Amino acid sequence: MSINYVKKNAFDTTFLISLVSNFIFMKRAIFYHCAQLFFLILILLIGGCSKKENIASKTDEYIDQAEILNPLNLVVSAANKDLIELSWDKVNSSHFKPVSYAIYVDNKLVAKDLSITKYSLINLLGDTNYKIRVIARSQTGITQEQSIDAKTVGGSTTNGSTYVEYKIHTQSRITGNNSIRLLEDGGHLICTFLQHEGGDTNFKLIVYRTNNKGQIIWYRLIQDLNYYDLPPHVVLPSKLDEAFIIVKHDIYVIDQTNGKLKLEKPVSIDLSPNDYVSSVQFDASHNMIMGTGGGELLKVTTSDFKVVWKRKNSSVGISSIQLDNAQQIYYSLLDSEATKIKVQKTDRDGNVLATFEFDGKLPGDYERQYHMPILLKDKNDIFYLWGFDFYSYSLRYVKFDKNGNVKAKLGEYVNLKPAGAFFDNDNNIVVYGQQEGGGISTYGTINKYDSDLKLLSTLQYPNLEMHMFKNMTQNVDNSYNLFFYYIQTWSYENLNFIYIKTKSNGQL
Repeated sequence: MSINYVKKNAFDTTFLISLVSNFIFMKRAIFYHCAQLFFLILILLIGGCSKKENIASKTDEYIDQAEILNPLNLVVSAANKDLIELSWDKVNSSHFKPVSYAIYVDNKLVAKDLSITKYSLINLLGDTNYKIRVIARSQTGITQEQSIDAKTVGGSTTNGSTYVEYKIHTQSRITGNNSIRLLEDGGHLICTFLQHEGGDTNFKLIVYRTNNKGQIIWYRLIQDLNYYDLPPHVVLPSKLDEAFIIVKHDIYVIDQTNGKLKLEKPVSIDLSPNDYVSSVQFDASHNMIMGTGGGELLKVTTSDFKVVWKRKNSSVGISSIQLDNAQQIYYSLLDSEATKIKVQKTDRDGNVLATFEFDGKLPGDYERQYHMPILLKDKNDIFYLWGFDFYSYSLRYVKFDKNGNVKAKLGEYVNLKPAGAFFDNDNNIVVYGQQEGGGISTYGTINKYDSDLKLLSTLQYPNLEMHMFKNMTQNVDNSYNLFFYYIQTWSYENLNFIYIKTKSNGQL
């Protein structure tokens, strides 16, 4: 037993000595590494202080960047016979220096030290060209300038021409959808789109007024837009000096006499982001019934543009609202996939009462889809629906009563794609649009029908270059006001918007 005890004790002693030796070695290693770390930190601190001293004692160096001013993007935002209104973008200095503006007309200084970005030149001569230059100047003397040619409108009324080409600016053209209203003096209020070459936005909403000779009295650019395919609407309320301009979901109030905006900003109707107003009609109380491209129907007051009610009655667009004598509401449904023509009827609060379906097929036709955007109503609550089929772009019409009973419909092929229709001074129905000829031939066509939809006459203008009617009104002497574009071909190019006033018999 003693022998075993001695061996065990000897083993424990050797292990203890080894453990102590290892501890002493590790302690020395730790001390060595700590010393290294200490000296490294010390070297960094000394170097940092030296560098700080060098930076503090070093002379400041400034890299001089050239001062830059952004472009002006000068435009004529409005004009009449003795006024030109200019607008431009706010110019900023890259060095944050104050910037002022000066305006020259025909190389003569007319204003300086301006801080505003809109200026009206007044007491000008009518129908006169002016060379306008705006110079932006920073406090350091750096300048940015732009020159444009501008022209007053109106002026002479001695020109008896009934043919007018509308071109507002040299580097722009009128294009896209439009809305046109005939005024009591025989002139028109026209809302459409102006396309500029280049710039951040290519399209502007423009409104202009003409006299009974088609001459522009004033015009105003309202808003920059990135589209031109939505329908604008010119709505004339009971106040004779006002007009409502409605595009997408915005309402602008404009003075008919001079084109000035009566509200600084448009009033926006509460619609879904991608929806837009597609049709507007007044009810008996002179509030507005609106339909949208997304199938909503709503009532909006004309006094403060508040929504009285709103109904989601359809998943497709609403077009051409009409009200019967009991103030029930009717409108066409623009369903491009449906093989039936559809009209919806609601009560005065927009609640659906019925959906009428009509067969648009001609004898021998296959199933087709239809576009029927034009709805008229006579004083006896008889409705006339006009449009075309998507296959051949040929005419379709249906006459029906307020209960949806068909009174008449087209029974034969008619080569006419209608753009609009209205009751003339004799309560006949005038339908205008385009007729496709052989090849690329396209000409404006005017068909006149009686209340039984019997064709009374057809007018065409083959002496004009190929053209496409966009709008049309009638004067008290039965003459027509034609608004159209020419068809562009390899042999003829004219991008201007055209106005022609016909003779009382519709001839040129």
